[in-house]
Amino acid sequence: MPAKRRIRLPLQVVAAFSVIGLLAVVVSLLSWQAYRGTQEVLISASNDAIGYISEAIAEKARRNIEPAEEQLAALVHSSFGEADTLEQRLAPLPLVSDLLSRSTLIDALFVGYPNGEFILFRPLRNETERRRFSITGDATILAQSITDDGTGQMIGEYRLYDRQNRLLKTESRPEYVFDPRMRPWYQEAATQDGVITTPPYVFFTNEAIGMTLARRSLTGGAVLGLDIKLISIATELSRMRITPSTELALVDQQGQVVAYRDMLQMIIRPAHSEIRLARIDELNVPALQQANKLSLRDNQKSRATVVSNGRTWQIIKSPLEVRPGRTLSLLIGIPDDEFFAAARHVVWRQTIIAGVLILLAIPAAWFITKRMVKPLRILARETMKIESFDFSSDIKIRSHIGEIDDLGRSLDRMKRTIRKFLKIGTALAAEPKFKPLLDRVLQEAVDLVRSDGGAIYMISEDRQMLIPEVIRWHDRELFSAEQLSQPLPLDGPAICINLAEALETKDIRTVERPLNEDELTALGLHGFVHRLQALRVLLIIVPLLDRNQAPLGALMLIKAISHENEQFDAGERLLKLVHAVSGSASVAIQNKLLLEAQRKLIDALIKLVAGAIDAKSAYTGGHCQRVPVLTRLLAEAACGAKTGPYRDFNLSEEEWEALDIAAWLHDCGKVTTPEYVVDKATKLETIYDRIHEIRNRFEILKRDAEIDYWRGVAEGGDPVELRSKMTSAQRQLDDDFAFVAHCNEGGEFMEPTKIERIKRIAKRTWRRTISNRLGVSYEEKARMDRVAEPMLPVDEPLLADRDDHLIYHSERDLIGKTNPWGFQLNEPTYKYNRGEVYNLCISRGTLTAEERYRINDHIVQTIVMLESLPFPAHLKSVPELAGGHHEKMDGKGYPSGCAARRCHPSPA
Repeated sequence: MPAKRRIRLPLQVVAAFSVIGLLAVVVSLLSWQAYRGTQEVLISASNDAIGYISEAIAEKARRNIEPAEEQLAALVHSSFGEADTLEQRLAPLPLVSDLLSRSTLIDALFVGYPNGEFILFRPLRNETERRRFSITGDATILAQSITDDGTGQMIGEYRLYDRQNRLLKTESRPEYVFDPRMRPWYQEAATQDGVITTPPYVFFTNEAIGMTLARRSLTGGAVLGLDIKLISIATELSRMRITPSTELALVDQQGQVVAYRDMLQMIIRPAHSEIRLARIDELNVPALQQANKLSLRDNQKSRATVVSNGRTWQIIKSPLEVRPGRTLSLLIGIPDDEFFAAARHVVWRQTIIAGVLILLAIPAAWFITKRMVKPLRILARETMKIESFDFSSDIKIRSHIGEIDDLGRSLDRMKRTIRKFLKIGTALAAEPKFKPLLDRVLQEAVDLVRSDGGAIYMISEDRQMLIPEVIRWHDRELFSAEQLSQPLPLDGPAICINLAEALETKDIRTVERPLNEDELTALGLHGFVHRLQALRVLLIIVPLLDRNQAPLGALMLIKAISHENEQFDAGERLLKLVHAVSGSASVAIQNKLLLEAQRKLIDALIKLVAGAIDAKSAYTGGHCQRVPVLTRLLAEAACGAKTGPYRDFNLSEEEWEALDIAAWLHDCGKVTTPEYVVDKATKLETIYDRIHEIRNRFEILKRDAEIDYWRGVAEGGDPVELRSKMTSAQRQLDDDFAFVAHCNEGGEFMEPTKIERIKRIAKRTWRRTISNRLGVSYEEKARMDRVAEPMLPVDEPLLADRDDHLIYHSERDLIGKTNPWGFQLNEPTYKYNRGEVYNLCISRGTLTAEERYRINDHIVQTIVMLESLPFPAHLKSVPELAGGHHEKMDGKGYPSGCAARRCHPSPA
């Protein structure tokens, strides 16, 4: 995939927009800080608002409950507790009427008695409430009573009273059946002192939401109660929304919704059960559902941010204690887009101001940067020339800005140096052979410092000597190592000491003193110096180091000084350049040495494998070493053909290398072929020759014949007749074994009559009395266990093809018809068949079809093994060449049965 092209911008644009961008960043940070500050103010304000809402709701609940508690406390002192008759219970009606008229939140006042009697006073404040109880007229109070008629029968009655507490009507209601003792408020209040409150619930009679307050009377066992409506709390919630879309709900500890802006959603009317309050999950308000899941720690409110229906919400859960022991939770969900609208308005206003400032800054920044980048544009054009490898022109840039002026001068010097360095690098990379490479390194170094000549020495394997490799003089004559002096011992003449010091310090050494006769002779320069009549010789010794900074050798540059006033100044910059060139040369030299060493190592390993394969079998010994010789002779003959189909055939040096490797490795797959298969000399031979087992069976039968003779004699039989029978049987056994042994030796062809005789002999039986599964290997016993062991003693065939003689293929043995190498092999049903009759009836040779397949499989393994090796590109043909030596031009070879096409493509 091509690399994505990066966007390139002029420096003037970058500089101008950097200034503008910096200004924009500063303004943006300030705007963001203002936004965050506004957010924090809004959050703080919301916390205050939530506290106010919580206090307001709690106060509203207390204002509903506390007066009712006080009224209930007053009622427990009334005569309700001692009243035994209905008339006595109706006597406090004025008090009740006054109480109900003062509080619109009281839905009903009622009293339950221990005997199951009950009385309830309900205000009828409007026509809607009258219709609910099927009441007409001006009744303002409904008294519902259940009393015992003295026979244990409970009678239900409705009494209607007007505003003056005058009885208007009495109605018998037989269907009105109610036992207060079964109600939770009665049971809880009857067992404790003080006022009890029930959790909020839906009143059955009018579907109002409220709660019941109850208290036991001071005298008697009656329990007085008040039903308090909580509708005012829901109204308060609707009025206290922070934003238009704010959601608020009041829930109890069981998750029931006690107050919500929509009363209809709060009430659930199941089909087959009583009406009840909705749970928070049934409101279908995700923000409130998430708020209810928040946990309260130390009875403090909890806050979080969630995303619901594409909007981000601030959700809060705050505890609200309406009375001791009765705590509700206030759930609040505020959408961010409404909550932080003011903060966004602040950011938008500051953004407009920032935009105006940036527009004013653009012209000023553009003018200033234009003056600054003009010389840089000229330098950019010069660097583009360098990128295009155009080093022909020099750079002359001058600027009042010091950094730009220095950059122009440095760029000019860099172009000059690169010109020289590229020339040397190109020359080194282009030379494929070692000796010419050394000569090219020396030539480039001599030209670089304008010396008269030089030499390259390579360090010996014992690292005690420097071996001269190449030498050059100003007339460019190339001298081989034989024309140079002898190797230099590093502890020899003084000049050798200088060489040793350069290798040890890994730094360039210069020698400017006159060299003595011994030094000139050691370096092979005596004749040159006398011929040039040089007064002295200047030497520059450059160590050649490998990647690990270990010495490879030394490069020595020679300058002959012929005149007294002649000077040769190898400046520091030039010496650094020489050092850099020597580094590149050292890498190139080391690479060549490593490649040569690797090639020798690979060649030795290949021959090692071939030798191991030859040593594996006495029958094929020397084969892997003869094939490369024959292959090269055949290839050379084809390359040398001037006429015929091979007249245009030729091999490159790399192709010769691939052919040699393929010839040496053509049978490497034989390492996987068992020796007893390769060297199988008889038909029954595996790791040992099984003819010995069969001989023992014949011996047993011969002994059985002798035992039968003596048994017959002991039983009174004719000794002469019995001996004749024994002798005849033993003679036949000897003849049959001799025939079996002869068949075991194998041959060119086995006639069908011999096969029939083998099968007849196999039908004879001998008796085995010992289990053949004792003392055998795990694998052999596993094969035997495929068939149940017979009861001993057992008569067995003299020659057998048993089930345990069949060795199945394992999963890794199978190649399959569809394989990545294109092998076309007819795999036998079994990996091995060691049946005795089966092996003795081999028609030609000693190998079964399974064993012949296993031998042929060596070429499959050769291809698989070679395909797995990471051959370099020029050796990719090795698996194909090595794996094709059993293919035929007519396509009848193996393993792929291919003709004029690639036989063994690499696996995908």
